[in-house]
Amino acid sequence: MTITLELSQELEQELSLEAEKIDLSLSEYILHLLSARQVLTNPPKTGSELVKYWQNEGLIN
Repeated sequence: MTITLELSQELEQELSLEAEKIDLSLSEYILHLLSARQVLTNPPKTGSELVKYWQNEGLIN
């Protein structure tokens, strides 16, 4: 699916700088932010849920 967003110049610059810091393109970074919304609304409640989240994010094996 393709979505077109109209961002203010300031927001685009801010997001671009954040993306650059972690070596992602702007579109990859925005997709990452949107994917993370589930964790923000329903954070891991146990250690095993946290480990599973880290595994899904590729932070640990």
